[in-house]
Order: sequence, then C-alpha cells, then structure tokens
Amino acid sequence: MTAQLLTADFVQEQVAAVPGAVQAVIETHDLTKVYQMGDTEVRALNGVSVQINKGEFVAIVGPSGSGKSTLMAILGALDKPTRGSYRLDGTEIGEMSDDSLSDIRNYRIGFVFQKFNLLARSTTLANVALPLVYAGIGAKERDQRARRTLEMVGLGERIHHRPNELSGGQQQRVAIARALINNPSIILADEPTGNLDSRTGEEIMRLFRQLHTEQGITLILVTHSPEIAAQADRMITMRDGEVVDEAHA
Repeated sequence: MTAQLLTADFVQEQVAAVPGAVQAVIETHDLTKVYQMGDTEVRALNGVSVQINKGEFVAIVGPSGSGKSTLMAILGALDKPTRGSYRLDGTEIGEMSDDSLSDIRNYRIGFVFQKFNLLARSTTLANVALPLVYAGIGAKERDQRARRTLEMVGLGERIHHRPNELSGGQQQRVAIARALINNPSIILADEPTGNLDSRTGEEIMRLFRQLHTEQGITLILVTHSPEIAAQADRMITMRDGEVVDEAHA
C-alpha cells in the first residue's frame, strides 16, 4: 500500500508541475450500488462516472431516491460500491485496508450532515474537539485548535454553550467546525441547509463559499434544492441512480 500511495503522490506532483494542469481529486467510473431487499434488487447507483477537480465547489442535486446520498457515502469512504472504480487522488479506494479508509475519513475528508449530530450533553468546544480525541491529540492542543476553529466559523463566544442553547444555524456552524478540525482537503456536505430556514440556510452557504474561496477546500454539496445547487461552480444532476446532466455556473 505504501508504494501505491507514493506512486499516486508522484503522479499528482508531476501533474501539478505542468502549468494550467487540472488535478482530479475524485474520479469514479461506472459506479454501481445494488441493495438486496429480500428477493428484489434495488439499484441505488447505475453506472455513475464523475470527475471532481482539486478546489472545485460541486453540487450534486436530484429528487429523493435519485442516488445522490448513496454516491456521497461512497465518495466519503463510508460505503463501497457493488461494482466500479473510485480513485481518490489517484489511489483506488476499493483496494485500501479498513485502517487506511478510516484515516481518510479522519484526516482527508470532513463531513457535514443535515442532522447536526452533536453530543447533547457536551459543550460546543468538546463537540468540535471530538475528532482530535480519536486522533490521539493531547488535551491542550485539542482545546487550542477547537477554539481557533470555532472562531473561524464565528462562534468564538459560544465555546461553553451546549447544543440546546444554540440556534439551528449555530449548531450547523459547530458541525462545520468539527468537520474542519483536522484540516481536511475535502468537505462533503449532505443537505446541510435542510433543517434550516431560508435566511439561516443562506448564512451557512455564505460560510461554505468563504471556506472554499479563502482556503481552497474542495467542497461537494448534496441537495434537493436547485437554488442551493446553483450557488456552486458546477451542478451534477442525478435521477434514478444515474447522472443525467452536468452544468457549470
């Protein structure tokens, strides 16, 4: 595996050395995901091939049941396809060990969900620092990094509040801070404004755009809302497990 990763890094370095070259951070080819429901096969994905480049802001849009959340789970190394290829920075994900996949989820990809998934009895600071506990980071550094990240998302004065003392928008900012704490290069956001009113949802989208512009994070957002998707650089439309359209803003 080490040799494989070094080879992928070498390829990326060579691509980066070419002026104007586009670096693909995510490449899928003919991804298929089949769930067995009794005697019935349900195809959640049916031959999905996409490319997402480093630093892009991409929205994946489609109605309920279109396969967009299934695709997101595979891109985030939370699930594996039944068939097809998924390469992350040139490395085939299907050939990686469980430990390597765990490292990807902990360090290279940050996740933001519709449900904020915060620990109700923990403070904002503790919720944001939680991934650092799993990473074995000491308490002092955890505290410092969590404080800095909360300040980044505008919650520096709410570090001792618990989730029930925060608005929905503030809770989503905490979730975004938690996704950022390990400095990931990719953020996957699954319906991040789905539980928010339109004004608060727009505030969260402004924060996403700021992170994308100022930090160069590759941002992949799943939504059923064409209005939210239109704010991305590129929109991928899915229906019935397939990509049916791609359009640049």
